[in-house]
Amino acid sequence: MSRSYFVGAGLHTGLGQDVSSNIDALFAAPPAPVATPVAAGGLNDAVPALLLRDRPLVDIETRLEPVLEAVCAEALEAAGLTADERAGTILLLGSSSVDISRSEAIYQRELAEGLDAHPLTHNSSLGRLAERLRRRFGLGGPDYTVSTACTASANALIYGDALIRSGRAKHALVVSSESLNIITAMGFQGLNLLSRTGGMKPFDDARGGLVLGEGCGALVISGDRREGADGALSRSGFHLRGAANLCDIFGMSAANPDGSTVLEVIQQALASAGVGAERIAGIKTHGTASLLNDEAESAGMARAFGRVPPLCALKPFIGHTFGACGLNELILFCGLAERGFFPAVPGVCAEPGELGVRFFQTPQPIDPGVFMLNYFGFGGNNTSLVIANVDD
Repeated sequence: MSRSYFVGAGLHTGLGQDVSSNIDALFAAPPAPVATPVAAGGLNDAVPALLLRDRPLVDIETRLEPVLEAVCAEALEAAGLTADERAGTILLLGSSSVDISRSEAIYQRELAEGLDAHPLTHNSSLGRLAERLRRRFGLGGPDYTVSTACTASANALIYGDALIRSGRAKHALVVSSESLNIITAMGFQGLNLLSRTGGMKPFDDARGGLVLGEGCGALVISGDRREGADGALSRSGFHLRGAANLCDIFGMSAANPDGSTVLEVIQQALASAGVGAERIAGIKTHGTASLLNDEAESAGMARAFGRVPPLCALKPFIGHTFGACGLNELILFCGLAERGFFPAVPGVCAEPGELGVRFFQTPQPIDPGVFMLNYFGFGGNNTSLVIANVDD
């Protein structure tokens, strides 16, 4: 069976500016979020956020592109793609906000300058960032932008994998992007979904909402193992074993709390991967720390597995990076597993609470195996990935 292997990665989150520094940070406690001022239309508020490491909120009009270019360069270098190979490489970018932060900054500047300002104009489009990256790195294949809320970059990975398996490409660069913007911040604040108790504590009895996160990631996937490559994820043999995506019409902002749609997407992903539930050695949860979503996810996992495998959550470390979380959290998980460890979540679910979830408090040694990563987005878009670093 043809497969697409993860052969190079780049990552910049609140933890660090490259894959290695991000993985190092997973051996410590999650960082505390920063109260970040947000202002628009006469409204002023502060929201909890974990911003890009060493990238202060200045020069917003040009802040995002250099970060994206740096993570793509890290991934492409790790994969060792030649110029000729890049010429046939497909680009897929997954994001929920794309470059809205840039458009907001242009609009606010023009208002301050007394110009006839209009929001969300100035060459703002879903495809602008992807086209810029394709030209910057000489990627000759087509480019696609996926925007399906919190599942965007996870779905971009599924599409890239399908293109490689079908023989339409040998290599694909999958990119994730999320930067702080007023629309998202004010929206989640208005829905009372942001944490007021500090950090994120998914599934914990003390959970109180999410923390906004910024993050950009890049992953090169290839139809071969790239044995000569020497970089992040280039030697681990991780690949997408199977996946599923489906929509839940229960509500715009939460999955059905009985867990039925979570159960269905998990079962479809297992069937796609050709493995039984007993083969899953660990699960990376979506873990938003919001009441209904945590209830739905825990209920769905309990129904899908006779005995729920070890669980982890990565949003306490980087915040909720929304459309970018699919790829950002996959890189974090695979990078730590490449070192032989399963993630811990210190200070969260040390003992099972009302939802019955327990997290390791220190990273635990793990062997190569088959793992599941789950993502459940606004609008009912749900995705489950089955990844493996074994070939059987």
